[in-house]
Amino acid sequence: MITVILVILISFSAGVLISNNLSNVMEEPDWFDIEVDSENGINSYSLVEIDEGDNNEEQVVTEILHNFKFISVNPAGIISWDFGDGNSAVGINVNHSYSEPGTYRVRATSIDVDRIQSSAIWVKVDLKAFVESDNMECECAPTAKDTIVDITPLTKGNEIRGFVRAQHDGSSESCSLRNPFQECHLRIIIQTTDNGEVISNNIIYDENFRSDELIVDFELLDLMLEDGQGVQIRLETDQLRDWHKPFTEWIMPAPPNES
Repeated sequence: MITVILVILISFSAGVLISNNLSNVMEEPDWFDIEVDSENGINSYSLVEIDEGDNNEEQVVTEILHNFKFISVNPAGIISWDFGDGNSAVGINVNHSYSEPGTYRVRATSIDVDRIQSSAIWVKVDLKAFVESDNMECECAPTAKDTIVDITPLTKGNEIRGFVRAQHDGSSESCSLRNPFQECHLRIIIQTTDNGEVISNNIIYDENFRSDELIVDFELLDLMLEDGQGVQIRLETDQLRDWHKPFTEWIMPAPPNES
């Protein structure tokens, strides 16, 4: 009878110990992690030139930065965040936007009285841009009309993909109705600049056409630009009677993470 009682007491004590340990694990988790609502975001940029009757159009620029929502899982004590772009924050859950496209390593540190834990995650930010230019203006020499679209390359990337669309604005006869000697014409040049000076030209289109809308794709890979260098698209026409309104759209994908 005594032996039975001892067994019951030992079993009861072990059950209490296991129960207490499980309770402690549930109340004080020994792991810390972070999450984000979306690992991929897109910043948008648009520029619209408003015709004021001269060659000095007003430019309306709109920028929308993707807002990331970061969440700490099983937080304890103070949570500090390093967003990988020189900015930081403190809080259990925080929001952050990146001014430039790229791939960023976000690190959060949980500081409690008993321990310090950290966790990291990668996020990627692409840029999608759109420019609505006013009609190609008369320069008289060396071409009849032209316009320039500035493209700001990635700080951390080397790729740009997009297209140029030239649309006849109706100020002259339709391109589709013209005779062969008066066909509409467009020349598209990708130019590399260094501190504002053009250092290279790459003609990707130089033809006559007989449609009221023309779309030309472009892809720039392995740019490897140095400090002070940039990229711009120059649109030209040799026809004084051509009135086309250019639209340019491109995307700059962020490079993969460095790990």
